[in-house]
Amino acid sequence: MDIQKQIEALGIDKEKIQYQEPMKKHTTFRIGGPAEYFIRVEKQEELKEILAMANKNNLPITVIGNGSNLLVLDQGIKGITLKIKIEKIQIQEKEKEIQITVGAGEKLGKLARNLFKRMHHRNGRTIRYTRNNRRSSSYECRSSWKRNERHSNNCKMY
Repeated sequence: MDIQKQIEALGIDKEKIQYQEPMKKHTTFRIGGPAEYFIRVEKQEELKEILAMANKNNLPITVIGNGSNLLVLDQGIKGITLKIKIEKIQIQEKEKEIQITVGAGEKLGKLARNLFKRMHHRNGRTIRYTRNNRRSSSYECRSSWKRNERHSNNCKMY
């Protein structure tokens, strides 16, 4: 059985699978040749099936994120290229420990906002920052640092 038929037999939605997909659509530099087999993965089960099939057939696997800082040759990428978008943020608190589990496709900004809200919860009230408050305090820090490096330790986000 050829590779294309094996990929289609995995039970992944057909719109998530592209053949000879131009990588310029998936990089911020908008350059790059085609990926031989391009698959968007949104579930762990799909990822396990693809990896097992690729391992069985000795296919190379390339995993990409959002395409920033990614350069692809004009010849493209051989084998399977995976764009993983498993969105998951799970935070567990156990006494003095905090365990954070993050999916491979989770946006860093979303994680940061989630953690920011959790960590700035004091006395039963959530401290809210507006974009202007954060900007103004960072500008204050930057300007005081430029004036005198020794005073940069006094710079704090409130």
